[in-house]
Amino acid sequence: MLRVLREGVWKGRMSRWWRKTRNESGHIEIDFAPKLRINRDDGGASLDLLLVNNAGMTVWVEEATLVLTDLDATWQTSIPNGQARHEIRQNVRANESLELSLAGAIYDAAGRAEGRYSCFMVVVVRCRVGEEWFSKTLDTYRVEMTGLKSRSLHRLRWYEKKAGASNRPA
Repeated sequence: MLRVLREGVWKGRMSRWWRKTRNESGHIEIDFAPKLRINRDDGGASLDLLLVNNAGMTVWVEEATLVLTDLDATWQTSIPNGQARHEIRQNVRANESLELSLAGAIYDAAGRAEGRYSCFMVVVVRCRVGEEWFSKTLDTYRVEMTGLKSRSLHRLRWYEKKAGASNRPA
């Protein structure tokens, strides 16, 4: 009788522990933060995507999708499509980070612009933990570049988004 009672108590504790480790929807909370930054070295500057994994598990990063809008370029060598997929297909281990350049993808999406060009950019990073897929969308940024070199990177603020939306025709 005591053995049956002990097993019941043990199972009850395990089920309470299991409920605490998972949230209400059954999704795992991941502390995975992609960030954009300009990396300056040896007289050049590249626009890098920094993938920081502060989770306690490895995250598979499939790709980053870039969408460019309001492109202002003086001369392009090809037709700009305004979108690019940068395939990453790499693991980012727990408490580690991965940094990669997006300059080539932006340059191609902007129509291989020569000279200075600027645009608004949104980046969506597609990831997986175990069998669960998720996406992380970064804030909208204003990017200025010359060819493959980054000039400036500014995150759009809420009041700039609001002013831009009110200027558009309905």
